[in-house]
Amino acid sequence: MTEVSTRSIALECIILVAEEHRFSHTVLNDAREKYAWMSAEDRAFFTRLVHGTLEYLVQADRILEPRSSVKVRKMKPVIRNILRMSVYQLLYMDRVPARAVISEAVKLTEKRGLRGLKGFVNAVLRRVAAEREEILDELKSTTDLSLRCSMPEWMVRFFLTFLDRETAEAVMTAFLQPHPSYMRLLGAGDVPEAELPSGFRRAGLCPDVFCMAEGGGDEMISLLRSGKAYIQDLSSALAVRAAAPAPGETVLDLCAAPGGKSIAAADLMGKRGAVYSFDLTEAKTELIRENALRCGMEGILRAETSDAKVFREDLKETADLVIADLPCSGLGVLGQKPDIRLNTRAEDLKTLPALQRRILKNAAQYVKPGGRLLFSTCTLNPAENEENRLWFLEEEKAFSPVDLRDRLPELAAAEEEAVRTGKRKESGLSRGEMRLMPDLYPCDGFYFALFEKEGGI
Repeated sequence: MTEVSTRSIALECIILVAEEHRFSHTVLNDAREKYAWMSAEDRAFFTRLVHGTLEYLVQADRILEPRSSVKVRKMKPVIRNILRMSVYQLLYMDRVPARAVISEAVKLTEKRGLRGLKGFVNAVLRRVAAEREEILDELKSTTDLSLRCSMPEWMVRFFLTFLDRETAEAVMTAFLQPHPSYMRLLGAGDVPEAELPSGFRRAGLCPDVFCMAEGGGDEMISLLRSGKAYIQDLSSALAVRAAAPAPGETVLDLCAAPGGKSIAAADLMGKRGAVYSFDLTEAKTELIRENALRCGMEGILRAETSDAKVFREDLKETADLVIADLPCSGLGVLGQKPDIRLNTRAEDLKTLPALQRRILKNAAQYVKPGGRLLFSTCTLNPAENEENRLWFLEEEKAFSPVDLRDRLPELAAAEEEAVRTGKRKESGLSRGEMRLMPDLYPCDGFYFALFEKEGGI
């Protein structure tokens, strides 16, 4: 496969996300499946080009604006995204010569039937290439966090409402940095380090997931296809470990697709007990079933279409553990899903806390006396996290927070060190909550809280 065709496929993906507001991870997965014959090298180039362009799109538009005779928003969508993709290559893909970037951009313009704009594309990109070092120096020195961190201005202002400037900058910078790839090796909880597949090591903060060494992609794909492993970020693994699903228990996972937390629970339970996984549409529950079948969990894990907003009398006080990983703004996974920074609006955040409370109200009624409720999100927004935790404890008097320090000893030690060195003001583990910050820990931004219902034996 040639680099030109790789760029053409990448351009189509970028347009789908940036112009048609599709989910970036879905677009990438669909393209990888459609073009499965790509070589490993081309696949890596394609993935980095799409993901990187989307991550740095806000910044690219700011760079293009003063160097183009046409405002970015008034450009034809194809031209706009050819330029964005090319700016990313010129600034951040050092191994690609500038002349090749510009030449391929001009060829793409012609291929898309816009021959008359070849000169415009060529002129704009030549200017960016000529000013590359000046641009990079500006990005390093600027105090404009929207420009430096490639974030919408409203999102920068929002982070600054609950984080000091230094922390906000560190968090937004962390979203642009890669963090380790994690996976759960199913049934490997007690396997000694020496017996792990080559290239894997147990994550320091959570013994349930493993980091993969660079270059181990083929082995990772083999493990995933064979059902011996499941991709799961450190943040999600920590949340499920805190909930401590035990053999023989009944677990309800209310917003479960694609099934990661359900599979993690079943794994920790040694496949003994029952895990009921629910989600809103048949397509989502079918995805859970497919993943459960691939991972050999079909005997313990049952997936069913159900709306978490609607109370189900048949589920009342049936669960030892309810997992409520709630719909949220996703402001903790901007590094994994760059479409969030492009397609989310400030007003979208306003309705989410009420939606989450409605689901939590139902979830509380499904917990048996003496059972637990795990509440989690992949956002850093306090209104969706800490504020909803306080609301829940005020509304549901039968529930109390669970001290997480003994359940997550490795994380507790890291939190103590972060407080001692001034990186964190305090830790929430003792009061049953944890906000994982991507500038402190090598994982997604994430929040979880664990509650226990009074009663039981």
